Amino acid sequence: MNEVSENGTSRRRFLQVLGASGAGAATMAACGPPNFADKLIPHLVEEEGITPGVSDTYATVLPDAGPEPVPVHAQVRDGRVLGLSPNGRFGGGTSGLSSLTHSTLQDLYDPDRVSQPLQRNPSTEEGAPPFQFASWEDATAALTDAVRVGSAVLLTGRVTGTTGRFIADWARVMGVEHVAWEPFSNRALAAGTSDVSGGAGMPRFDLSGADRIACFGADFLGTWLAPTQLAAGFAAARDIEAHHHAKFTFVGPRLSLTGANADEWIEARGGTEGAVALAVAGVVAAQRGTALPAGLPDVSPESVADAAGVSAEAIRALGEELAAAENAVAIPPGLESQGADARQAHAAVAALNELLGAVGRSVFPGRGAPEGTTAGFGDMQALIGRMQAGQVRTLIVAGGNPAYSLPAAAGFAAAMANVANTVAIGPHLDETASACGWVLPSHHALESWCDAELAGGAMALGQPLMHPVFDTRQREDLLLHVANAAGQSGAFSAADYATVLRNAWTVRLGGDDAWLDALRRGGATAAAWAAGGGADGGAGDGEMAAPMNGAGDQGGFSFPSASSGTQLVVYPTAQFYDGRGANRSWMQEQPDAITKAVWNSWVEMHPDMADELGVKRGDLVRIESGQGAIEAPVYVYRGIRPDTVAIPLGQGHTEYGRHARGRGVNPLDLLAPEADSGSGALAYAGTAVTVTATGERGRLVVTQGSTDDFDREIVHAMNVDDALHEIEAHEIDLVEMVEAAWDSDPNSPYRWGMVIDLNACTGCGACVTACYSENNIPTVGEDQANLRREMSWMRIHRFEEETDDGGFQTVQQPMLCQHCGDAPCEPVCPVYATYHSPEGLNVQVYNRCVGTRYCANNCPYKVRRFNWFNYDAPGRGDDRAFPWPLNLQLNPDITVREVGVMEKCTMCVHRINKSKIDAKEEGRTLMDGEVVTACQASCPSNAITFGNLKDPGSEVSRKAKSARGYHALGELGVRPAITYLEDVTHQHMAGGHGEPAAGEGEEAH
Repeated sequence: MNEVSENGTSRRRFLQVLGASGAGAATMAACGPPNFADKLIPHLVEEEGITPGVSDTYATVLPDAGPEPVPVHAQVRDGRVLGLSPNGRFGGGTSGLSSLTHSTLQDLYDPDRVSQPLQRNPSTEEGAPPFQFASWEDATAALTDAVRVGSAVLLTGRVTGTTGRFIADWARVMGVEHVAWEPFSNRALAAGTSDVSGGAGMPRFDLSGADRIACFGADFLGTWLAPTQLAAGFAAARDIEAHHHAKFTFVGPRLSLTGANADEWIEARGGTEGAVALAVAGVVAAQRGTALPAGLPDVSPESVADAAGVSAEAIRALGEELAAAENAVAIPPGLESQGADARQAHAAVAALNELLGAVGRSVFPGRGAPEGTTAGFGDMQALIGRMQAGQVRTLIVAGGNPAYSLPAAAGFAAAMANVANTVAIGPHLDETASACGWVLPSHHALESWCDAELAGGAMALGQPLMHPVFDTRQREDLLLHVANAAGQSGAFSAADYATVLRNAWTVRLGGDDAWLDALRRGGATAAAWAAGGGADGGAGDGEMAAPMNGAGDQGGFSFPSASSGTQLVVYPTAQFYDGRGANRSWMQEQPDAITKAVWNSWVEMHPDMADELGVKRGDLVRIESGQGAIEAPVYVYRGIRPDTVAIPLGQGHTEYGRHARGRGVNPLDLLAPEADSGSGALAYAGTAVTVTATGERGRLVVTQGSTDDFDREIVHAMNVDDALHEIEAHEIDLVEMVEAAWDSDPNSPYRWGMVIDLNACTGCGACVTACYSENNIPTVGEDQANLRREMSWMRIHRFEEETDDGGFQTVQQPMLCQHCGDAPCEPVCPVYATYHSPEGLNVQVYNRCVGTRYCANNCPYKVRRFNWFNYDAPGRGDDRAFPWPLNLQLNPDITVREVGVMEKCTMCVHRINKSKIDAKEEGRTLMDGEVVTACQASCPSNAITFGNLKDPGSEVSRKAKSARGYHALGELGVRPAITYLEDVTHQHMAGGHGEPAAGEGEEAH
């Protein structure tokens, strides 16, 4: 008997697979699930280096994970990469990872990746697919022939290090023009800094020692430059327990994630931040009795106040406070403020830092992560013009997605039609690849050999961590194949890129032992790399534009005039960045840091504008510019100027995959193809738009109902002077246990608990994504999220606490199961599925749960999640949580829950148990800090502390006894194991909580 199931699997075949080890899960490359029985590892004779069920940790680097390359440690088990953690050994390393970096795992196992070579289908019949599968022999032959035609251009993203030199050499040898286009490059930052610093370009910032911080627009806690490293320094500068708290002022038209963490907001119009910085620099120079750096005009606050839309008094006050501080630092504009005068804006901030004495202390010109020789937008316009004229006969796109990431008005997609041979080398069928004649799928970064330059001169080294999931090739190996076919094999040190990379590193570091050590560590320190001498690590900061004119006068600066009408702000988000995260369901379902919206785009507008248009949250509005028009639902937000609207970037894809396609809007369609004349950077700011109400409702799924806690004191914020007084007057007893420590078995040495410092939490959401990755949490899709059925074990509330000056202070609060000592969920469960463990944890037994949901109804924190469906059922279509090969990323230590089961945060009990087993084998109890939860490990600002509350000297016990400590809804008497530390601000808080803004407090759908 050989019955066949609905999916085509016979009983005999099922039993074959059942007997196969999971180690074969990633050994086959195919279009569907691999044939497990064909590749078995017999563990009776174990393969060296592989222990079934035990994870090994390998170091590598993710060159394209976000604003900078990210060195990581990857956990590999049975041939699969299961998790990522930070590698802090080098200057570019940090103590945490961003949400986007964590979601790289979904990119690796993306079921929409191109599984084998594709050729444009010549059939013109209706319904014919646009592509047909091809062999690698035909694909590489087509690539070789396309290069031989001549007039070829190789278009890549950011490339540095050995990879950058290799591609430059290949292009030179093959007679191909190389253009590197990075949508969110920092050309203007590097050029403006160079103008003031004497040639040193891309800067690195260290905020940890600052006592006063002013940011002129950059979202440095979310998407700018090095957000995880900057978040760590920002938290250190504002560590009130260390008796200091740097005041932070944000200058810009919209409170971004970074702006929401500020103590003070100067609501300058978009694109005027540089002029405000120059006026502030003038005040600082006058206060300190020094002169402005050569080439910068002396500008008064009064001369820029009208154009910026802020008072001269506010500008002057900021300058005076910065001048009075000992260790003040200024952060330049970011992408959302990058307009037609971006270079001079960065020069103004660089000059301000010179006057403040921050250079060499908090700002290090030339020490940032190099971007290589990247093209400016002007270079891209020139390329597009040549493509349109038929002067480019072959276009090879081997990185990036310019058909999406350039403004539609630039005409890149249309120009591709005039190129005879178009080839895409990449993992995804995105907008650019979909317009090509051939698509050659390349390895993911976790399947590749690579390296990348980091900040401070360190070098990161990447290695393949698993067999390719699909039938793909390394990009550089494909280029070497073309060179070999053209008879140019002698121009390179080896026939494959792995050997090329190894040869380069071995020569640089001085031998095979040094190479192996670098491979183990994940790279080389700045000192070790510099000691190798010879050629530099890469292309440096790229080509610099000529220095600005106007030394000592205003001739080299253009000053903005007061604008009329509505200004558009487009900004990247921590989830999608330039759009690369849009096909990852974790990113689609992670609430935006400000709006808490998921699975869509939106238009942020001030309550005054909403009242004028007669719209509220979720109503559709039409945004029009001289280039086009889009429609999106409204989100009413007090943190934006009344004359400004803001739209996030990263959505609005027409291709790319099931989660990205047809979702939201792309605000780049509204931008004109203009550049900063000083640096060549694309001008994202400065677009005027008209906004009209359509009279229709859209769907905007918002996971937080209101930003007001309605006097329930769920979050607390206190003035910095009060906080310092209480901390100095409070003595922490390192002998007495906290009250929650008694909520465990008296015979157990453990009572697990957590402390979350709201003063350190920035609301970035990295902890949320880490929890999804660690605990096999399913995504449910937009329809179910609209019904409030999202499954996230951890959410971040954003509350707006009123201040006595009529403004508001944003407080971010991670909310998860509180593991109460007197948990209301436990006595109401009729089957004892939720109970109190001997170690004080609130435990959920999945196979005991019958789904009454009494526990969720009785939970005051609303942190329990019910599985309304089997979210991985094949019939769920594009909303299926773990279609192959996404299921390969599932953590084997965690049960995948079924329909009808309740779930919630476990405080990573599997990590606790593993550490206990290891400690037991050594005959000891667990030490403080030995167990680190997934959320804690991922937090860049170290806002989360976990440990044993029964150890009075543990870090978690010490922090739980802080003068700022409190329990959310503590008046209920449920004795939570999580202590929150009050947020600290330089504002004075009002006595109560104000009324919610227009559109708030209603149904969040």
